Amino acid sequence: MDSMLPLNAVSSVIIISGEISTPGTVWKGPDLPVVLRRQSLPSLESGILDDDFAKDPERILEVEVLKPHPDPPFKLPPPANLTLHIRLGEMISHGRTGMIFNCECSVPYGNETLGYQIPPIVVKLAKQYHSEDLTNEAIMYEGLQCLQGSAIPRCYGFFKFRSVELFDFGPMSLLLLEKLGGLITLGKPLPDGARSDLKTLCSDLAALHIIHNDVCYNNILSVLSKEEGGLPSLPSPISGKKYQWRLVDLDCAYRSPRTLWGLNTYYNTYLSQVLDDIPFASDVEPWEVSNVKQWE
Repeated sequence: MDSMLPLNAVSSVIIISGEISTPGTVWKGPDLPVVLRRQSLPSLESGILDDDFAKDPERILEVEVLKPHPDPPFKLPPPANLTLHIRLGEMISHGRTGMIFNCECSVPYGNETLGYQIPPIVVKLAKQYHSEDLTNEAIMYEGLQCLQGSAIPRCYGFFKFRSVELFDFGPMSLLLLEKLGGLITLGKPLPDGARSDLKTLCSDLAALHIIHNDVCYNNILSVLSKEEGGLPSLPSPISGKKYQWRLVDLDCAYRSPRTLWGLNTYYNTYLSQVLDDIPFASDVEPWEVSNVKQWE
């Protein structure tokens, strides 16, 4: 697996998108290939997200001891300055801030000597007026690099371009993310190990004082199978376990100065409600969960 694309290898993408459509909305994408450059991102510790640590500094005293994030279970080589050609395919999902597309990736002439294999990747493209939300999500992925490939998807970079000549909806911003598998099947018993995996990976996020803030049915995906080209799960640097599930969609996530007890209660409250209702063919949204304030 040493030849697989490192998280920091891509410095730019060249993308052709044409018309970008969601139900009821069509935006004009670029008519010509457009180069999007990788963006440097501030750290979570900078307070750039204006999260609870920044808004409520006196409550930091509630934190027992906020230890530094553990090292990722992998070592990154120096950045490779690689360019990827990307053609957007079918839109596979969309939410409040972005759209997820399948894509075809190719390495332009001259970059083949790097010898990297390109794993299955999806593009998360910011919706109109939501580039800032995608930037926040990118900062969270960068800050949680230690959990990429275990609790959350691998992220291969955040890229941005703005041109009023080529776009009619502001800056074009995108994340390159590891392609994952499907949702848990509604109306059937939970897969073996799913509840345990998800509870433990949520406790990993709690250990880093991260509130996901959108734990719901649609944000829990399985890993992509080996037969489909999926990458193997990495051991969590916190629990030491390998998970077959990922928690996705981090645009609402933030750091919290709450106690570990409070953080784990938050995750248990949401996750239990979501998982308990799946066998009954019910996909519960976060705002439908009762007594969600008890963790505070």
